[in-house]
Amino acid sequence: MKASTRDEQFRSFYAAEADNLNRLAVLLTGDHHRGADLAQEALLRAYRAWGRIRDEDPGPYVRRILVNLVRNEHRRRLVELRHPTHPQPPGADHGPRVDEALRVAEVLRALPPVRRAVVILRFYEDLPEAEIARILDRPLGTVKSDLHRALARLRPLLDDGIKEPKT
Repeated sequence: MKASTRDEQFRSFYAAEADNLNRLAVLLTGDHHRGADLAQEALLRAYRAWGRIRDEDPGPYVRRILVNLVRNEHRRRLVELRHPTHPQPPGADHGPRVDEALRVAEVLRALPPVRRAVVILRFYEDLPEAEIARILDRPLGTVKSDLHRALARLRPLLDDGIKEPKT
């Protein structure tokens, strides 16, 4: 296949998926800039593997790359995460919807990265549990258990508006 056709296929994929992948990365990391960097890295890796993945559904492949990048970053920054820096709240009040989104993002930080990924892939990306298991390379039963335990931990935090101390 000619390089120009290959590039054109990837451009189409990029145009269709880049914004969603960027939002997913921001949700997984809790940080806009780190999320954007990791999303770009995932897309770059997908481009490098494009000849191998283009005939399959490349969306789950790129999401799996992204989740693995987030996991790897989490491992490297474990000390930093034990002593997190909190982003400054926005200067202007953009309404209760933004406040609620910030509160949900903060509460999601109470979850370990894999469980956070399961919740986000299930409810933000609206993926079925079987697809999540494939993306995260985890057994389906483990994904279901992760989802159940994550929701059990999140419900009281979201219902009461209590902020859990960072660990």
